[in-house]
Amino acid sequence: MFVTFRMDFSTRKLLGLVLVAALASGCGRKSTGQEHFATGLAYFKEGKYDKALPQFEDALTSMQTNALALNFLGVCRLQEGETEAGLQNLQAAVRLDSNYIPARYNLALAQLEHGQADDAVANLRQVVQSSVAPADSQYQLGLAYMRVSAWGQAEEALKRQLQSNPDSADTLNCLGIVAAHKREFPQAKHWLEQSIATNPKSPTAYLNLASLENHQLGQKKEALALYETYIELLPKSQPHEDVRLAMLQIQQDLATAAKQPVHAVEPVKPAKAPEPPQSSPVEVTQPPKPVTPPPEPVVSKPTSPPPSTVVTAPAVTTAPSPPPPQPPVRKVRTPIAAKALKPGNRTQAQAYFNEGVTYQLQNKPANAVADYTKAITADPTFAKAYYNLAITYRNAARTDRALEYYELALIADPNYADARFNYAVLLQEQGYFDDAIAQFERILAGNPNDASTHLSLGGLYARDRATYARAREHYETFLRLSPNSPLVRDIRRWLDQNR
Repeated sequence: MFVTFRMDFSTRKLLGLVLVAALASGCGRKSTGQEHFATGLAYFKEGKYDKALPQFEDALTSMQTNALALNFLGVCRLQEGETEAGLQNLQAAVRLDSNYIPARYNLALAQLEHGQADDAVANLRQVVQSSVAPADSQYQLGLAYMRVSAWGQAEEALKRQLQSNPDSADTLNCLGIVAAHKREFPQAKHWLEQSIATNPKSPTAYLNLASLENHQLGQKKEALALYETYIELLPKSQPHEDVRLAMLQIQQDLATAAKQPVHAVEPVKPAKAPEPPQSSPVEVTQPPKPVTPPPEPVVSKPTSPPPSTVVTAPAVTTAPSPPPPQPPVRKVRTPIAAKALKPGNRTQAQAYFNEGVTYQLQNKPANAVADYTKAITADPTFAKAYYNLAITYRNAARTDRALEYYELALIADPNYADARFNYAVLLQEQGYFDDAIAQFERILAGNPNDASTHLSLGGLYARDRATYARAREHYETFLRLSPNSPLVRDIRRWLDQNR
């Protein structure tokens, strides 16, 4: 499923500035506050936010109730990484003048960027009702609704944006993601194909359409071609190991379907099926299909030109070109507390477990969850039931529950290698990079020749130049263990470029 999306944070250029009566003290000489404001504005227009910031602070010492100055100050602080102070300045500006649309718009986008999606929705709903709302306000409202999983409202906002800008590839891409979340897969394909037709050079829609074809529509050959196009369009500086692994899995599936031998293809984790029954009264004639989550969809920023109307303050929004790469984000997850699990009735638990597998084969996840839950109630030490619950919740895009059940599986059986690998991959996908590294390193402690784990660690350490030496170690070990892997050329290129 399409689960998450990324956003960039940048500042729109001022198209012009009108100093209104709030700044004027008459026709005579400017006040000290006005002089500082004018100096700050000059720096701001040059993108020198660090120099503009103290000028706006000085201006406010004599203009304490000026929403315009607070708005500029808030934007400068956000640009300088002072998130909390910037948000407080913008909130103060809105409190002073609830009808001041630029400040409310900037506040909404900053809230959206910093995890306050519900507040962003409330502010953007007011913005879009204004006659001076920025041209992309409905698009931003659609993104905010997507962040809170309000798919119906997101679709309405995005369609309103499309009415004013029918050639927006980014809006079409988002509509495709929304339709996929609503399980309207043919409609999702339609929107994504339109996005590609509108902007054939943007990789984002190719990635989302490839994921849709691969995981929801089952069109493996089409998905493979789309993944290849995505990699061709992707900037060389951006990693794409997950996509390479997805492509390898497709090639393996296609070769298996054609009954052709597959040579030297690395095992693609976490393409692990739910654990099958061990000995059961329920006959399962084939294992469940591999559970391979799609790559994260990427919501790119709108490339339409900014509004032509004169605005009175900067608007925090998207830029035509992406910002420079940011340093890795250090997120840390606190796992559930370890607890002693007492063995129960394994025979009864096994029977419930087998019924859960049968329901999962029939694509009835709710029934499967019910039976797996009964299994762990009957025997709280049944690690495979926790594992299958984790996979079921992961497929349903309920990441937090999936992580919890992987953790419970490892509490029940700390040596459960498949559970630990899939847990590490999900941590990595959610941005818990240090936690993922710790789990992968623990796998290597028990199996130092696990090629897939070396590959994963190489990609994680390659995110940060400070750990490039560790990345090289793991990539070189991967090449030694898998000399015939299709990834050899890409890895050698990276090694040559980062000696």
